[in-house]
Amino acid sequence: MKKAFTLAEVLITLGIIGVVAAMTIPNLIQKNFEQHAISKLKETQSILAQAFKLSQEEYGEVEGWELVEWSSQSAELIANNLRPFLKIAIDCGLDDINKKCIPNTYLQLSGGKYDINYTNDKRYYKISLLNGSSIWWRAAKENDALIYFWIDINGKSQPNTFGKDLFMFLYTNGTVIPNGSPTSSHNAKQHCINKKSTGWGCAYYVITQGNMNYLH
Repeated sequence: MKKAFTLAEVLITLGIIGVVAAMTIPNLIQKNFEQHAISKLKETQSILAQAFKLSQEEYGEVEGWELVEWSSQSAELIANNLRPFLKIAIDCGLDDINKKCIPNTYLQLSGGKYDINYTNDKRYYKISLLNGSSIWWRAAKENDALIYFWIDINGKSQPNTFGKDLFMFLYTNGTVIPNGSPTSSHNAKQHCINKKSTGWGCAYYVITQGNMNYLH
């Protein structure tokens, strides 16, 4: 007589497999997302840094661009000087009312809604790169920063949250650096590691630590 599993045994086995899958698959998906985000963030930072290097060879140092903080004209000047050295998929300019580059709503790491709608704020210039990242910027003159950048590593796709797929960078002292250094006003300890924070300082954590453990 051949031995075989009973229907009850098969159902129990399938149930166990289902429970294990339900426990492990979300973790694997999250881990894969985080690895992709880290890689894409570093890649996009490198793209920006290289664009600045080439731009300054052509147009002179950024310090000589005479940027005016919060000025739409300065945001457009930055675009004019960087655009030739970036592989742009969509140029949304100062007014992205059709939301081709970015959504009109972002969340803070805490889950609260961020109160700036970047899409139609003409102080920010918005583009999408061929690598899938969206970038926008404004001129600044604070904390030694001349330009602030926002990088959304997956464009309009979810989760559209600071510290998850949206990160802040700044141009200062001749280079593009992640926002959130220990000496900055948006340091990672207060604006990233704490899950109830804004998430504005997470770029520094991700770039320096090479992980997104603050999400767990």
